[in-house]
Amino acid sequence: MFANNTLICVHCGLRFPQDPKAKKSRSRMRGSGNRSYMKLILILLLIGAVYGLYSTYFKEIDILSVNFSSSGNLASGNLPSYMIHGSINLEKKIVKGKTNIVDFYSEYSSTCRDIAPLLKELDEKREDIAVIKIDINRRGVRTIDWQSPIARQFRLKSIPHFVIVTPSGRLKWQGKDAYDFVIQKLRVEGLA
Repeated sequence: MFANNTLICVHCGLRFPQDPKAKKSRSRMRGSGNRSYMKLILILLLIGAVYGLYSTYFKEIDILSVNFSSSGNLASGNLPSYMIHGSINLEKKIVKGKTNIVDFYSEYSSTCRDIAPLLKELDEKREDIAVIKIDINRRGVRTIDWQSPIARQFRLKSIPHFVIVTPSGRLKWQGKDAYDFVIQKLRVEGLA
Protein backbone atom coordinates (compact mmCIF):
# COMPACT_ATOMS: atom_id res chain seq x y z
CA MET A 1 0.00 0.00 0.00
CA PHE A 2 1.29 3.49 -0.85
CA ALA A 3 0.73 6.59 1.27
CA ASN A 4 2.43 9.90 0.57
CA ASN A 5 4.93 8.20 -1.73
CA THR A 6 6.20 5.90 1.03
CA LEU A 7 5.90 2.16 1.35
CA ILE A 8 3.90 0.78 4.29
CA CYS A 9 3.69 -2.86 5.16
CA VAL A 10 0.12 -4.09 4.99
CA HIS A 11 0.60 -6.61 7.85
CA CYS A 12 2.48 -4.60 10.48
CA GLY A 13 2.19 -0.95 9.31
CA LEU A 14 5.98 -0.44 9.25
CA ARG A 15 7.15 2.36 6.99
CA PHE A 16 9.97 1.63 4.59
CA PRO A 17 12.29 4.31 3.23
CA GLN A 18 11.75 4.82 -0.45
CA ASP A 19 14.52 3.78 -2.82
CA PRO A 20 15.50 6.74 -5.11
CA LYS A 21 15.90 4.34 -8.04
CA ALA A 22 12.43 2.96 -7.43
CA LYS A 23 10.97 6.46 -7.59
CA LYS A 24 12.51 6.95 -11.06
CA SER A 25 11.22 3.61 -12.27
CA ARG A 26 7.69 4.42 -11.02
CA SER A 27 7.78 7.82 -12.73
CA ARG A 28 8.88 6.17 -15.96
CA MET A 29 6.00 3.78 -15.62
CA ARG A 30 3.70 6.80 -15.32
CA GLY A 31 5.07 8.22 -18.60
CA SER A 32 7.67 10.90 -17.87
CA GLY A 33 10.28 8.82 -19.68
CA ASN A 34 7.86 8.36 -22.56
CA ARG A 35 7.51 12.13 -22.80
CA SER A 36 11.07 12.45 -24.08
CA TYR A 37 10.29 9.88 -26.78
CA MET A 38 7.14 11.78 -27.68
CA LYS A 39 9.13 15.02 -27.88
CA LEU A 40 11.64 13.31 -30.16
CA ILE A 41 8.87 11.96 -32.38
CA LEU A 42 7.19 15.38 -32.54
CA ILE A 43 10.50 17.04 -33.43
CA LEU A 44 11.11 14.49 -36.19
CA LEU A 45 7.57 14.99 -37.53
CA LEU A 46 8.06 18.75 -37.49
CA ILE A 47 11.38 18.44 -39.33
CA GLY A 48 9.71 16.15 -41.89
CA ALA A 49 6.86 18.61 -42.41
CA VAL A 50 9.24 21.54 -42.84
CA TYR A 51 11.37 19.54 -45.27
CA GLY A 52 8.25 18.51 -47.20
CA LEU A 53 7.07 22.09 -47.54
CA TYR A 54 10.57 23.29 -48.41
CA SER A 55 11.12 20.64 -51.09
CA THR A 56 7.64 21.14 -52.55
CA TYR A 57 8.12 24.90 -52.74
CA PHE A 58 11.55 24.68 -54.32
CA LYS A 59 10.51 21.90 -56.70
CA GLU A 60 7.79 24.23 -57.97
CA ILE A 61 10.31 27.06 -58.30
CA ASP A 62 12.73 24.73 -60.11
CA ILE A 63 10.01 23.74 -62.60
CA LEU A 64 9.41 27.40 -63.36
CA SER A 65 13.03 28.52 -63.47
CA VAL A 66 14.87 25.48 -64.82
CA ASN A 67 15.05 27.00 -68.30
CA PHE A 68 15.67 30.63 -67.33
CA SER A 69 18.88 32.21 -68.49
CA SER A 70 20.66 34.82 -66.38
CA SER A 71 18.77 37.65 -68.12
CA GLY A 72 15.42 36.25 -66.99
CA ASN A 73 14.34 35.16 -70.45
CA LEU A 74 13.56 31.56 -71.10
CA ALA A 75 16.38 29.91 -72.94
CA SER A 76 15.56 27.21 -75.43
CA GLY A 77 14.73 24.06 -73.54
CA ASN A 78 12.26 21.23 -73.37
CA LEU A 79 8.74 22.01 -72.26
CA PRO A 80 8.45 21.91 -68.47
CA SER A 81 6.52 18.97 -67.06
CA TYR A 82 3.54 21.12 -66.03
CA MET A 83 3.02 21.97 -69.71
CA ILE A 84 2.83 18.33 -70.76
CA HIS A 85 1.28 16.59 -67.77
CA GLY A 86 -2.18 17.77 -66.82
CA SER A 87 -5.50 18.44 -68.44
CA ILE A 88 -3.75 19.64 -71.63
CA ASN A 89 -0.57 18.21 -73.11
CA LEU A 90 0.90 21.24 -74.85
CA GLU A 91 3.51 19.08 -76.57
CA LYS A 92 0.74 17.38 -78.60
CA LYS A 93 -0.65 20.74 -79.77
CA ILE A 94 2.68 22.05 -81.10
CA VAL A 95 3.20 22.21 -84.88
CA LYS A 96 6.74 20.99 -85.61
CA GLY A 97 8.76 23.04 -88.06
CA LYS A 98 7.00 26.33 -87.18
CA THR A 99 7.34 28.94 -84.48
CA ASN A 100 4.31 28.31 -82.30
CA ILE A 101 2.44 31.10 -80.55
CA VAL A 102 0.20 29.48 -77.96
CA ASP A 103 -2.52 31.91 -76.89
CA PHE A 104 -4.35 31.17 -73.65
CA TYR A 105 -7.50 33.27 -73.82
CA SER A 106 -11.05 33.75 -72.58
CA GLU A 107 -13.97 35.15 -74.54
CA TYR A 108 -14.75 37.21 -71.44
CA SER A 109 -11.50 39.19 -71.72
CA SER A 110 -11.74 42.31 -73.87
CA THR A 111 -7.98 42.26 -74.51
CA CYS A 112 -8.23 38.67 -75.76
CA ARG A 113 -11.12 39.62 -78.06
CA ASP A 114 -9.16 42.61 -79.41
CA ILE A 115 -6.00 40.67 -80.22
CA ALA A 116 -7.71 37.56 -81.64
CA PRO A 117 -8.28 38.89 -85.20
CA LEU A 118 -4.70 40.20 -85.32
CA LEU A 119 -3.35 36.77 -84.37
CA LYS A 120 -5.55 35.17 -87.03
CA GLU A 121 -4.11 37.52 -89.67
CA LEU A 122 -0.57 36.84 -88.47
CA ASP A 123 -1.20 33.09 -88.73
CA GLU A 124 -2.53 33.50 -92.28
CA LYS A 125 0.30 35.84 -93.43
CA ARG A 126 3.27 33.92 -92.05
CA GLU A 127 3.95 30.35 -93.15
CA ASP A 128 6.62 29.96 -90.46
CA ILE A 129 4.24 30.79 -87.59
CA ALA A 130 1.42 28.68 -86.14
CA VAL A 131 -1.04 30.28 -83.73
CA ILE A 132 -2.61 27.83 -81.29
CA LYS A 133 -5.54 29.18 -79.27
CA ILE A 134 -6.53 27.54 -76.00
CA ASP A 135 -9.68 28.72 -74.24
CA ILE A 136 -9.17 28.57 -70.48
CA ASN A 137 -12.89 28.60 -69.62
CA ARG A 138 -14.92 25.56 -68.67
CA ARG A 139 -18.37 25.18 -70.17
CA GLY A 140 -21.00 27.19 -68.36
CA VAL A 141 -18.59 29.65 -66.71
CA ARG A 142 -19.52 33.15 -67.87
CA THR A 143 -16.50 35.07 -66.57
CA ILE A 144 -12.77 34.56 -66.86
CA ASP A 145 -12.36 31.12 -65.32
CA TRP A 146 -9.25 31.43 -63.14
CA GLN A 147 -10.10 28.17 -61.35
CA SER A 148 -10.30 26.04 -64.50
CA PRO A 149 -7.94 23.05 -64.79
CA ILE A 150 -6.11 24.79 -67.65
CA ALA A 151 -5.64 28.06 -65.73
CA ARG A 152 -4.34 26.14 -62.72
CA GLN A 153 -2.12 23.82 -64.79
CA PHE A 154 -0.38 26.72 -66.54
CA ARG A 155 -0.48 28.97 -63.43
CA LEU A 156 -2.21 31.75 -65.33
CA LYS A 157 -2.48 35.09 -63.55
CA SER A 158 -3.37 37.27 -66.54
CA ILE A 159 -4.62 36.77 -70.08
CA PRO A 160 -3.90 36.79 -72.88
CA HIS A 161 -1.00 34.60 -71.83
CA PHE A 162 1.38 33.57 -74.59
CA VAL A 163 3.86 30.72 -74.80
CA ILE A 164 6.38 30.71 -77.66
CA VAL A 165 7.74 27.35 -78.81
CA THR A 166 10.54 27.06 -81.39
CA PRO A 167 10.20 25.07 -84.64
CA SER A 168 12.13 22.24 -82.97
CA GLY A 169 9.50 22.04 -80.20
CA ARG A 170 11.47 23.74 -77.45
CA LEU A 171 10.12 26.37 -75.05
CA LYS A 172 11.50 29.79 -75.88
CA TRP A 173 9.42 32.34 -73.91
CA GLN A 174 6.26 32.66 -71.91
CA GLY A 175 4.43 35.47 -70.12
CA LYS A 176 5.69 39.03 -70.65
CA ASP A 177 8.62 38.08 -72.90
CA ALA A 178 6.26 36.06 -75.11
CA TYR A 179 3.75 38.94 -75.17
CA ASP A 180 6.54 41.32 -76.31
CA PHE A 181 7.51 38.81 -79.03
CA VAL A 182 3.91 38.64 -80.30
CA ILE A 183 3.55 42.44 -80.35
CA GLN A 184 6.86 42.72 -82.24
CA LYS A 185 5.68 40.19 -84.86
CA LEU A 186 2.36 42.02 -85.22
CA ARG A 187 4.22 45.33 -85.76
CA VAL A 188 6.61 43.80 -88.32
CA GLU A 189 3.56 42.61 -90.31
CA GLY A 190 1.86 46.01 -89.93
CA LEU A 191 -0.98 44.58 -87.87
CA ALA A 192 -0.41 46.54 -84.64
